[in-house]
Amino acid sequence: MTKSIPRLMLIFLLFFNAIGAFYGSYHFITDPTGASLQAPVDMLNGSIFKDFFVPGILLLLVNGILPTVAGIGLILRRPPQPLPGFSLLNNYHWAWSLALISGLGLLIWIGVQIAMIGYWKEPPFQAVYAGLGLVITAFTLLPNVRNFYRFNAA
Repeated sequence: MTKSIPRLMLIFLLFFNAIGAFYGSYHFITDPTGASLQAPVDMLNGSIFKDFFVPGILLLLVNGILPTVAGIGLILRRPPQPLPGFSLLNNYHWAWSLALISGLGLLIWIGVQIAMIGYWKEPPFQAVYAGLGLVITAFTLLPNVRNFYRFNAA
């Protein structure tokens, strides 16, 4: 039972990240000015974006859809064999690979965001989501989680 707790926490954290991304991307896509999230569009000064529409689409894909697919895949473990060319590591289930990519992707997302628009102390979303990316990555790399999603080498 205790061996499944890190796996369940990983799945929970993937869905937690996705819910936040779905919420934020919905608002950025439907209101590219950012006003509905109290994010002034001038915070994008110095970035390559003129409004929040494209960042909203990227947020939806990278931090919404990707971790959702990973979480569902981790739960269902289907198909029960590797998908050729899709797994990051051929000995691991594709969903495990996506979970790892989701954690690392979130870290990259926050790093690029800080590089483009700077660090915000209030509210501390960047620090929280950077921590979430670290925890998702760490849970994915735990030996018992890796072993659960590892295919027997034949």
